[in-house]
Amino acid sequence: KQLIKQLELYPETIQLAAENHSPALIANYTYELVKEFNSFYQNVTILGTEDETEKKFRVQLSKAVGDVIKSSFELLGIQVPERM
Repeated sequence: KQLIKQLELYPETIQLAAENHSPALIANYTYELVKEFNSFYQNVTILGTEDETEKKFRVQLSKAVGDVIKSSFELLGIQVPERM
């Protein structure tokens, strides 16, 4: 739940960063998102679940996190590798 809540804050964070001319807000948001995803990844099996619905949801959630990280890095002028 925390990871989804963090993802939902992204549009608001971009708006605040633009209004305040503060890219640090995006950097801090991304750091918090990465910490939250790390916690999720450590505690939840993404591909190991036998329930296909859960597996699809977890993969899609992971992709959404990756997309937001990539987007935020682009806003900060940081290039990200295609694959790690």
